[in-house]
Amino acid sequence: MTQRSTSYTIREFESGDRASFRELYETVFGAEQGTEWFDWKYRENPYVDHVPIIVATNGHDRIVGARPFLALALQVTANRELALQPCDTMVHPDHRRQGLFTRMTARAIERYADHEAALFFNFPNWHSQGGYEKLGWKPIGHIATRYRLHRLPKRVGNGSTAERFGGAVVRTVQRAYLGIRDALAKPPSGTTVSKHDQAPVDALLTLYRDAAPDEIHVIRDEQFWNWRFDNPDWIYRYYLVHESSEPVAGAVVGRKATEPGHVRLTDVVPVTPSDDTTAALLATVIDDHPDADAILAPPTLPKHVCTAFGFLSDTRLPLSAVSSPTTLVARPATREADSWPPSVRPAQTLANWSITFAEQDTS
Repeated sequence: MTQRSTSYTIREFESGDRASFRELYETVFGAEQGTEWFDWKYRENPYVDHVPIIVATNGHDRIVGARPFLALALQVTANRELALQPCDTMVHPDHRRQGLFTRMTARAIERYADHEAALFFNFPNWHSQGGYEKLGWKPIGHIATRYRLHRLPKRVGNGSTAERFGGAVVRTVQRAYLGIRDALAKPPSGTTVSKHDQAPVDALLTLYRDAAPDEIHVIRDEQFWNWRFDNPDWIYRYYLVHESSEPVAGAVVGRKATEPGHVRLTDVVPVTPSDDTTAALLATVIDDHPDADAILAPPTLPKHVCTAFGFLSDTRLPLSAVSSPTTLVARPATREADSWPPSVRPAQTLANWSITFAEQDTS
């Protein structure tokens, strides 16, 4: 039952709040998160010297709302800027419709206005996007995800005999389609791909520094490689594409422990690799994951190479008819939402961004 007479305090996260935060997470999301996850994501984040969470407490000082942020270092034109990505936002079911989302967000804006952060950016779902826009976030555009679907649902519609038969036909056609694609999309000769359970940091750093994109992106420095993929909820593997024994591209491939059927090409360096290195990488990842329900690739990979390997974009038919696109929204870390400082004005245009899954907290 909603408590409408409760008095709330909106404040910054304090050292003794971790257990209460995790309890609220389990209540809201129905999943338990350990201290290892919390420490990785918030306490041990290398880009801030504090835990970037705003909380709401009731009269008993119990956390009933939380507004966490994932801190990341962005390259915006020639500048290194601290960006904060709202994530894991939650309000206890008994305390909703009390304006806590708005109050916590307003407190966060005030906390970081004219301070160390330059920008907020995130990827809300359709349900929460309107709330962000009311608080000054600007829709920047849709970020495509490319899917190679290995398995389709076994049942469609209400599961009638005709529909089950139709689903079997669709699955057969899909398998045949991928088989033809794989037969035609051969990786180039002269390339090899090595696989690593630990990040080959030196090689990845060199690949990034030699071909860093001009667009806005998360900086792949040593801090990034030593922290970003230690997420205990995910299992990651690293790939290096070699030509004449020299690394020419690298990738991070991840599976979430609770969603092992979906394999993500979480990050790639260079962010836009050549056609040949992309083909070699995709061929190897596909061969390594025959049990995957789907393999997901970021939009930075060459489109025609992905298409050759059977990947479909969720921003175009047929997937767009059954999926919701990922939408990028952003706001300057200033008190006035329309006061974009010159240093972050390029962030208002989608063409100025280069985004893989590495920029998204859910991957």
